Amino acid sequence: MTVVFGGAEFPAYVIDDETLREELLDEEETREWVEETPQDPHAVALLRMLGELDAALLSGLDRLHEREPGTSAWATAAVRLAHVHHWRGEFVEAHELLDAAQEVLADDDARTALVHQHRAKALFDEGRYAEAHEVAVRALRLRERAGDPGLVASTRQTLGRIARELPA
Repeated sequence: MTVVFGGAEFPAYVIDDETLREELLDEEETREWVEETPQDPHAVALLRMLGELDAALLSGLDRLHEREPGTSAWATAAVRLAHVHHWRGEFVEAHELLDAAQEVLADDDARTALVHQHRAKALFDEGRYAEAHEVAVRALRLRERAGDPGLVASTRQTLGRIARELPA
């Protein structure tokens, strides 16, 4: 099942079934969007998806430092920056940011699910499949309670991919 994210607010993408990484539907549109709205928080993720990891890192650090620590806006920026570190193979930094974001968002099921989803993907890329599966199950439970079908489908996709790596 292919779920398209973005669209009206920012450029659309899908999540690859094998890598669990986002793939942009239109790279040129995305480059134009980022050039026109470099301060938008979504620019961090879009730069990452474009493969511009150094630019994504700098943008992510800027967005994080612009937010007040301990707020949900700060935590969301931390998750985006963690995902950049993840793609750069900087897993310690990614997990530290995800830990900090999870602490801030502890009372927000939908955003805590986002943290779990990103952590599961990082653990997957680290080859820590059993841990990734456990974390993705937590994300799914939270997302099912929130009831967003697209996010539930995304987490089920993540679980399905991780499950293919687990021993039978």
